[in-house]
Amino acid sequence: MKHIKNKYINYMMVIIAYLSFSCEDYVDVEPLNTLSAENALNSSEKVIGALNGVYNTMSGTALLGGDLIFVAELLAADGKISFGGTFNDPRQIINKQILTTNSRVNNIFNAGYSAINRANLVLEAIDVVDDANRDRVEGEALFARALIHFELVKLFAKPYSDGNASSNIGIVLKTEASPFNGGDISSDCDVRSTVQQVYDIVLADLIAASALVPSSNGIYANKATVNAVLARVYLQMGNYAGARDAANLAINDSGASMVPTYRFAFAQDANTSEDIFSIQVSEIDGVNGMNTFWAPSAQGGRGDVRVTAGFANFLTSQNRGTNANPNVAMIIGNYTTKWYNQFGNVQMVRLAELLLIRAEANLELGTSIGATPQQDLDVVRTRVGLPSITATVNNVLTERISELAFEGQYLHDFKRRQLTIEGFSFDANELVLPIPQNQINACPDTQQNAGY
Repeated sequence: MKHIKNKYINYMMVIIAYLSFSCEDYVDVEPLNTLSAENALNSSEKVIGALNGVYNTMSGTALLGGDLIFVAELLAADGKISFGGTFNDPRQIINKQILTTNSRVNNIFNAGYSAINRANLVLEAIDVVDDANRDRVEGEALFARALIHFELVKLFAKPYSDGNASSNIGIVLKTEASPFNGGDISSDCDVRSTVQQVYDIVLADLIAASALVPSSNGIYANKATVNAVLARVYLQMGNYAGARDAANLAINDSGASMVPTYRFAFAQDANTSEDIFSIQVSEIDGVNGMNTFWAPSAQGGRGDVRVTAGFANFLTSQNRGTNANPNVAMIIGNYTTKWYNQFGNVQMVRLAELLLIRAEANLELGTSIGATPQQDLDVVRTRVGLPSITATVNNVLTERISELAFEGQYLHDFKRRQLTIEGFSFDANELVLPIPQNQINACPDTQQNAGY
């Protein structure tokens, strides 16, 4: 295998991150927190409206609309980015000195369990949904529950890759609805499950969802969406056969194609031809939380996150950085243009990521399911005008760093490949978020993560 020499190439990876919902066209229903569980979801229309509420919660700034990407990038800054803002909570995260009272961590935790609880409420009322919609609604709710459990266990527990998933403490698994109390789980004080138990439920939910959701579902989760996330889960577990097969299914089901110009695959008002899953944002609905911190003021943001000169140079060497033509440049000054559009969709999963997942998995297994690893790698490189190079695991992982830069997967890739970040071991306590203090206060027996 060819060794990687450049510091940034040595980082190898970046997967992304995430999906195709919208906050648009939601059915107006009375908010769940104003109704009792028995009375809230007593008709098909109300359950479908509640499912839209699940999407709405997931797409908020605290989750898929921003912070799940933002926080992961801060934890894995690794010389790629710096934080120049005045807010203390992001600075704690990038410095790996996180307090248990960190509001951004607390918001992710509470919003995550709110989304899970809403999904459980939908699932427990599934029998009242009309026949034409029942399978779809159940599949989407299972998908949502699985996705958020997966995102939470990656941030609030040790990585699956450390070999102790069956004994390492994970997160609280929620597969039954709680009385709606604003979204937190403090009223239950459930015991945290192991990492393995969480992954087992995530896999079961996604596999079930894949059989229930349709192949075409507008801007909502479909078979390609579910299998794309399933591919990520298997990849995080080191299950390359599962990752390969799920990625291949997602690629084939999606009908997606690469946007000819890399720059125009991002910061768009509508889904592009390569989007598998995106959070929908418009001037009247949805939120692009990444724009707030990553874009300069002229583009609607605060400009707090800056790309370092070293990493900008690396991206330029990979034809994804500074360019003489501002229409195709991905780095302008100290900023990435991926998040320039204040009302642009927040992309979760793109075709390019799935091609790289399939290539990596096929290489690990010595197979060519769907395409050869060389073919998949060449598709990604050709789009940005790079020459073909031999498909090796090392080269595929290098490609992920540049192709998926600033999309939230660097942290998770380094953890699954057992690589160091800023001198910290992949399983270091500093790379795991603390359980929020308000949860500990409500449930004193809740076990806090090591190091906090």
